[in-house]
This record gives sequence, C-alpha cells and structure tokens, in this order.
Amino acid sequence: MDRLSTVIAAAALVGCTGKPEPAGEPPARTEGARVKPAQPAAAIADAFCDVHAGDASGDVFHWPELAGGAGPAGGTAWRWVNVWATWCKPCVAEMPRITTARDKLAAAGKRVELTFVSIDDSDAEVAGFRKDHPELPVSSLRIAGNNQRIAWLRSLHLSDGAIPINLFVSPANRLRCARAGEIREQDVPVVDRLLAE
Repeated sequence: MDRLSTVIAAAALVGCTGKPEPAGEPPARTEGARVKPAQPAAAIADAFCDVHAGDASGDVFHWPELAGGAGPAGGTAWRWVNVWATWCKPCVAEMPRITTARDKLAAAGKRVELTFVSIDDSDAEVAGFRKDHPELPVSSLRIAGNNQRIAWLRSLHLSDGAIPINLFVSPANRLRCARAGEIREQDVPVVDRLLAE
C-alpha cells in the first residue's frame, strides 16, 4: 500500500470510530457557510445555491414539457419554482415552509410567484395526493415524463436524482439560483438576500 492509500485508510478509520453525531435534525447546508451581515449577497447566494448567476450571465429560464401544456408566462416578479413528488417526504415537509416564506417576502414588499412542478408519473397521483392532503397548498404542474425531466434538469446544469429542487428566476426571466435540497426556516433570510442581488 502506498503512502497516500495508508493516509486515506487511516482517515477513514478515524472517521468510523469518532463520536456519534448528535441526535436531531442535521444542520442546513447554509450552516456550513455562515457569513457576516456585511458580506455581499452574492457570497451568501454562492454558499446557498448549487447554480448561481447574475442576470447578465444566468440562463434564460424555460419550462420543461408539461403534461398539461405550457407553463405560466413570466411576469414582473421573481419566480420560485419548486420541483417535487408526492412520494418525496422532504418535498412534502417543505411545502408549508416555502409557502409561508413566500408570504413573508410578499409582506416585506418582495412579490414572489411560487409554482410547484411535480415529477410524478400521472396526474392521478397528484390529484390523489391533493385529496389526501387538503391542508397543503398544492396546485401543481407536472412534467410530462422522465425524458423531459432529465433533459430539462440538464439544461439547468443540474443532475437528475435529488429532489426537492428550488429554482429562483429573476423578473428578467434569468435563472439566478438552483438549489437541490430542502428549504428550511433558517434559509429564508438567505432567500431574501438572494432576491436583493
């Protein structure tokens, strides 16, 4: 075994015998990138987003092929697009949080249009979910199929496989931030800073 392999093996053993992680909810991804309030919004967004760009360099946003036809036209507000599935527990858990976050942003004068886009196989699955969960704000579009989903995510520079996905599209119809992963309560101030860029 060469020296590098020995070091890697030793590090792996130390990691396996370390103290167990404390019980409870794991920290949000932004916890690992704490920033000072004076730090620019772009630095905060870089830590939060998997894909982050300004209006000048961000890709023009487009909807995937949808089961029910075309997606809503862009307006003069930011758009928050949440990609989810009925079987995805983190997706379902974040729905009330992101709806509340959207409402808080609107109360602070930042209008955000929230759109849910399901990757489920059929409209019947989404309709059944809505019937079983009337407390959730789930009016949703649905991507037409797996091939359309994969092509769309690739065009957004995202890999297929991790949901929920949250996309933030500027009023200029540019994809400004794409984040694979759940939005938590502590992430809302980061979203607020992102919309102020």
